Amino acid sequence: MHVKVSELVGDSPDSWKGAVQSAITEASRSMKNIVAVEIVNFTANVENGRLVEYKANVKIAHTD
Repeated sequence: MHVKVSELVGDSPDSWKGAVQSAITEASRSMKNIVAVEIVNFTANVENGRLVEYKANVKIAHTD
């Protein structure tokens, strides 16, 4: 089996878990057979002292 890895950024207004899911959902539109995800980094945007957008940099493993 040949595995490819693509790096993406997902975002969510609610949580880092939601940001990871957002990246997976977006990737599944063009990638077949997603088999794993590695979270590389979590970041967030802040406005007026509050978290307003969660971001997750992820590597997604998929097969052809």
